[in-house]
Amino acid sequence: MCDVKETRRARCLMLAAAILGLITALLLPGCRRPTPTPQPASISFACLDEELGYYEAQARAFSASHSTVTVRILPRRQAALAALTPDEADTLVVSLPLGPQLERGDLLSLDGWLAEKDDLYAPALQAFSREGKVWALPLGIDPVVMYYNKGLFDERNVAYPKAGWTWDVFLQAAQQLRNQYGGIYGYAAGLWPEEPWLFILQHGGRLADDWLKPSRLTFDNAEALEALQWYADLIFRYDVSANLLEARDAFGERGIYGGVGAGKVAMWAGYYSARPAPGDGQLNWGVAVLPRERTQATLARVEGVAISAKAAHPELCWQWLDFLSRQVPAHLAPARRSVANGEAFAKTAGADLAAAVRSSLEYAFVPPQDPAPFYIKLNQVWAEAFGDIVTGRLDPELALQKAQRATK
Repeated sequence: MCDVKETRRARCLMLAAAILGLITALLLPGCRRPTPTPQPASISFACLDEELGYYEAQARAFSASHSTVTVRILPRRQAALAALTPDEADTLVVSLPLGPQLERGDLLSLDGWLAEKDDLYAPALQAFSREGKVWALPLGIDPVVMYYNKGLFDERNVAYPKAGWTWDVFLQAAQQLRNQYGGIYGYAAGLWPEEPWLFILQHGGRLADDWLKPSRLTFDNAEALEALQWYADLIFRYDVSANLLEARDAFGERGIYGGVGAGKVAMWAGYYSARPAPGDGQLNWGVAVLPRERTQATLARVEGVAISAKAAHPELCWQWLDFLSRQVPAHLAPARRSVANGEAFAKTAGADLAAAVRSSLEYAFVPPQDPAPFYIKLNQVWAEAFGDIVTGRLDPELALQKAQRATK
């Protein structure tokens, strides 16, 4: 009899527990906090005037996947963009030098958000890093590659440049392509002032004791002198390029660049952003990486996006920056490997140019431009030395000695 009572009691307890559990399950949802509805938010973004159309399109695409966020685009001129205060925009396009903005405390560090550093090309990431922190997300990078006129190569039956070619192969091709009677030059030396830096870097030279933390200019660097002597020989010994005065006489005010457009120059080094437009002067052009000497090297410029120190919605700002970094830039090559390897970039640039850019980005050097006074002095002194060399006023040794004296 006792067992029957115990059994009934156990069943009652189990039934009560079940009823209590059911009641709890029914009542709890009503006690939970409702999921908050995202509130509408607006962030502002400052960019260059000429890039307004591109960023307006990107803002629309971003808002399509972030329906509660509005991005207001603020176009500015270059000087105004660099001088922007944190009160004027939540996010902005930045370029080098970065030092003045960091000294003013204008930018937020991105280290709390940036997790995929391996997806960014190292030269681009390093350009916006200071004291172990990243202050801007690289958006685009603009490396120098070697363009060439396929028609002139075909006429002379000269093999197109290819990866791994050297200074010797480059010189041999330039000599074969030179045609004095037709006014054809093998290479465009002196196309832009920093172009000889390519050869200095490839030969292991430098114009500063430390590019990242410079204390003195080193125009008296032996490797720099050797590289510039070889560069000057392209003009005055091997005659594969016109000097500055000859180029103006032959091609007018545009100088050697006019010769490129006229189809009279076989090879020229230029930035990705300066690539010939399709059908530009009916020029049938190709592209390759630069030739190498002691090392493989090229120059590059970089552009990034940053968050202002007083941004009201920093998390949303980061989502906007991250979105931008995953698009093909308007004029530059992508700073992300995943984007550079994608079909969209290959379609925009063309397969050959995209391949040359990807290779170049592995060893590109981005002059940091900081501290700004140092690099301003470098550019001023170099401009005169460059003019002395490409016009033949002075040989490279005397030109560099003069430049070094000017640094004191």
